[in-house]
Amino acid sequence: MHLLAEDETFSAWDCVCHKGARSTVSEGEHPRVHISVTLAGVFHARSSRGEVLSSPGSLLLGNATDGYAYRHVDDGGDRSVVFDYAESFLDEVGGSLGVRLRDTRAFGRASIPASAASADAVVLAHRALCTGEPEVVREAALTVAAVALTEDRGGAYSVTAPTSAQERRVAKTLRYVEAHSADDCSLDTLAAHAGLSRFHFLRVFQAMTGQTPRQFVIATRLRMAATSLRATRTPITEVALEAGFGDLSHFTTSFARAFGVSPRAYRKRHGRGGD
Repeated sequence: MHLLAEDETFSAWDCVCHKGARSTVSEGEHPRVHISVTLAGVFHARSSRGEVLSSPGSLLLGNATDGYAYRHVDDGGDRSVVFDYAESFLDEVGGSLGVRLRDTRAFGRASIPASAASADAVVLAHRALCTGEPEVVREAALTVAAVALTEDRGGAYSVTAPTSAQERRVAKTLRYVEAHSADDCSLDTLAAHAGLSRFHFLRVFQAMTGQTPRQFVIATRLRMAATSLRATRTPITEVALEAGFGDLSHFTTSFARAFGVSPRAYRKRHGRGGD
């Protein structure tokens, strides 16, 4: 178990298991509402809500104080991104969806099978695992909770068309990021600027732009950095800081992924030289 991110309302873990069919059953009790996004491998899970065979793309659900038992049916192990939620976090998501929680019994079923409906949540969970960025993990936590709450109640998770008022709020936020990309552009800050709950803002933003707020912020910061690399001789470390990257390693990795070369190579190819 490796911690990806946490605060007082949720935690997210990278869970890797190498056990096989001859391993003993793992048993315990969930302290908080629990959703496990299976990324690889297959295992059998049992709770008070039933028994399921968890496979890649499925969401394994657990209520607070609910007991569980996991066992492997073959060799090869498995990997999951596991989210634990406080009631306040689920209240926020449920309120945006018009869903009422069943007190601490958030879910009435044991799992959400792999489907087109759960795909978005699984993709975001995988992205959170790959980047490890707290803001990406938070976006994944919100979407995973929304899909689980909706699908558990027999609905179909979907993104409705934004209203004109919502479009204006998101447009206002896009302008804010352009002007303040080096400042605090966390999900909490941008949602507050738009006057929407975090989940509702995330949902509307994705519907309008085709990307998450974090993806847009990183793209904006990279564009600002590339412009500076082309036009100035500012040291690369300062370029990263001025663009909003607090960590040089993160900046270098993100830049190389986006442009195909390191910041130094990019400046050598397109800029005025220097650091």
